[in-house]
Amino acid sequence: MIDFEQILEENCKKLKNREYAFEKVDGKFQGITYDEFLDKARTVAGFLLDKGFQDKPIMIYGDNSINLMLADLAVLNYVGISVCISKEWKEEDVLRTLRFLEIPCVIYGEEKQEIMERVKQEMPELTYIPMSALSNMGNTDIKCIPQDEEKCCKIVFSSGTTARPKAVMLSKKNIFAGVHSLYKRCPFCEQDATYLFLPLSHTYAGIYNFLYSLVFGFQVYLCSGVKELAKEILEVNPTIFCGVPLIYRRLYEGYGANIHKAFGNRIRYLFCGGAHFDEELRKAYKDSGLDMMEAYALTETASTFAIQYPNDPDVHCTGTIAEDINVKILAPDKSGIGEVAVKGDNVFLGYANDEEATRQVFTEDGYFKTGDLGYLRKDELHGGYRLYLTGRIKKILIGENGENVDPQHIEKLICEKDTDITKAVVFIANGKLGCRVYLGKEKKCDWDLFFEKLNETLPKHEKIQYYEMMEDSLDKRWKQ
Repeated sequence: MIDFEQILEENCKKLKNREYAFEKVDGKFQGITYDEFLDKARTVAGFLLDKGFQDKPIMIYGDNSINLMLADLAVLNYVGISVCISKEWKEEDVLRTLRFLEIPCVIYGEEKQEIMERVKQEMPELTYIPMSALSNMGNTDIKCIPQDEEKCCKIVFSSGTTARPKAVMLSKKNIFAGVHSLYKRCPFCEQDATYLFLPLSHTYAGIYNFLYSLVFGFQVYLCSGVKELAKEILEVNPTIFCGVPLIYRRLYEGYGANIHKAFGNRIRYLFCGGAHFDEELRKAYKDSGLDMMEAYALTETASTFAIQYPNDPDVHCTGTIAEDINVKILAPDKSGIGEVAVKGDNVFLGYANDEEATRQVFTEDGYFKTGDLGYLRKDELHGGYRLYLTGRIKKILIGENGENVDPQHIEKLICEKDTDITKAVVFIANGKLGCRVYLGKEKKCDWDLFFEKLNETLPKHEKIQYYEMMEDSLDKRWKQ
């Protein structure tokens, strides 16, 4: 376990006047220095402690921003429990979470003002702090003392297989468990810079991009919008880029054989995680000279599990297991395939307010059951074991953006909406979420409107993108 506070102090002295985090203001990237960032985070922490929020869960809700990063660091390191929720969540999601976790304070971005006004009407007794106020808080006399490394300091919601994802409790011990294994593969330094577009509410970005940047000292440039991504990558000219298959596919569709030009001329490390990455596409990136490194982890493992070593040509492998965790295969078949299970400092504390769900995901000897099927092979070059995934125990679809989709949940909703529907099959093809609907008889219906109304009830990652109408028990296509 690293001493995070000591590293912050040492980096503050070493990088004192160097710009650390950047975001677009009036079309130009503007930065904040490392020591200014840390000083503001402690000021925010002092304010929250002065208001009596020590050891309390605090919701953080908004688009990626420097202020969101300030709030997250302040709460998790000095105050209580940072509950950073998805920017895609709606009013009902926010209200449910506030009540479920008994949260007394919300820090929110101005882009969420309309939703928050309605939330305030429902729960006026809470404290509401706009993120714009964080930069102008005055200092207090309260000294910020780092929280115990083994207590819950952060709650991250899993991607979710239904409308109600689980609340994963993480400690600083969990969060920083992967530092040494990552550094062994990629010795980052203050000369490195990453372009961050992934949501900070997920562990992939919130831990490996943001919190680890404070450890290694590399710079962070925040994406101003997905539509600007391709242009801003070249503007930033990063040395580190973390993405999901969907983004890598779209970039390849734009650049083709010239994909090596998409990341500027300084790129050292490309990471892909969150979902299955097509092996042919992975090979295309590697063949172009880009060091594409596959990564695998879960929210429950604080984004530490397996990462490929640089220049590894194996496009089937999901990565070499982190050296400081234990992984085994449960009930392997003749081919060695079984459920992947892990034990180590990276494994979460449990699901908040759900002891039964927590109990169900652990073995009697303390291994966390991932729900993924796979097998292990020795890594003859680097030592340890390579991980190869083959599927899921439960029927879960994982989109190219890394979000989990429970097809049975959506299929049930579809069948309930029309009694003439005998069966619905939800699937992913070419990176899109599709649905095949079977009817007992041909029926006149505005199916475009049917799915439009259905999508209004579903979160963004579960919306049906195209459909096919089929005659029951026959593969006769009526409409697409």
